[in-house]
Amino acid sequence: MVKNTPDQINLESFPPLLKMDEVSQILRVDRKYAYELARRTGFPVMNIGTDKRPMLRVPKNGLINWIEQEYGVKLTA
Repeated sequence: MVKNTPDQINLESFPPLLKMDEVSQILRVDRKYAYELARRTGFPVMNIGTDKRPMLRVPKNGLINWIEQEYGVKLTA
């Protein structure tokens, strides 16, 4: 069994729909940049809130697929 070091992130420990803070943690970027990514075409984000109170969520599998397609890095959930 492999232990997680501080540099490793266990994707299985995250829920199926990620908050932007969780996305920034997984990608190891700041929160502001995660929101910038959410505005890009092709980034797997969904708004489950309203126009006045948006709540962005990213499907974990969609994020994994996006990383694999954009950067050619193979990940497992």
